[in-house]
Amino acid sequence: MTTVRSYSSNGPYFPPTQGVYQATSVKDILFRIRLCMEDNDYLIGVFDDNGKCKGIWEDTEEVMEKPNYVLYRPGDLPVGIWHLMVGKFKRV
Repeated sequence: MTTVRSYSSNGPYFPPTQGVYQATSVKDILFRIRLCMEDNDYLIGVFDDNGKCKGIWEDTEEVMEKPNYVLYRPGDLPVGIWHLMVGKFKRV
């Protein structure tokens, strides 16, 4: 079963929010990703059955502008940056 996870930092005064959603089909995965994008989550990650991250969408725009999501897959970024992004999805 695939898991879609979301992360938003919420600034310095409020704790980060995270979401974890189970998906059993491609339709469910796309539906959950779309909902996270509509909620303006900062990071959205897709994880497989083994907990390995398959891709991360990052909102690259400034705070008050419309979201602009960029998809990163393993190997697209330096290893250290990739692990930092994946680490954001661990429970705080």
